[in-house]
Amino acid sequence: MRWSVHLLAVLLAAALDAGLGGLFEIGSIRASILPSVVVFVALTAPKRIVLRAAMAGGLACDLFAPTVLADGSALVVPGPHILAFALGAAAVVPLRGLLYRQNPVSNAAAVVVFSAFAALGWISISIVRSAVLGSAVPWWPASGVGELLVQLMSALADGVLGLVVFWVLTRTKPIWGFESKTRLAPGMAREGL
Repeated sequence: MRWSVHLLAVLLAAALDAGLGGLFEIGSIRASILPSVVVFVALTAPKRIVLRAAMAGGLACDLFAPTVLADGSALVVPGPHILAFALGAAAVVPLRGLLYRQNPVSNAAAVVVFSAFAALGWISISIVRSAVLGSAVPWWPASGVGELLVQLMSALADGVLGLVVFWVLTRTKPIWGFESKTRLAPGMAREGL
């Protein structure tokens, strides 16, 4: 995999999410492009680099989308989305063998799984962080269950947006430089009777 292409795609997706995020927002539910880029790499790249690629996406998310606190101030903390994206990628990697990657619905389902696990990780990290620092959670005064429901609905929205994003990313697959490993088994079909 070409890291320069990955980093450019992650930065572009994070910038589009930050700049055009309101375009993909209905109420408090917001769809993002970045999870689709991370899942595209998680489904296509070699397994040994998937977590590092997901963590790079999480870093871009932390830097481009600061947490807005209850008092209206923005807080940029590199770390919560890094760990959350690693958790989401760890949930998607076992699905690689189960999904038919040419099917757009299966790709969208992988985006939903990734986003749901990443949201669960982000909520957990935010709760631990607020307990350690003695501060309010970012979604205060709403409840944690309410935030979880909003994040799960956003995960579904990410999957819907992922249908379009995967269509674009599939067209750019040759420039990513993914390794292809095709195992050929000997047999009668290969011998040409």
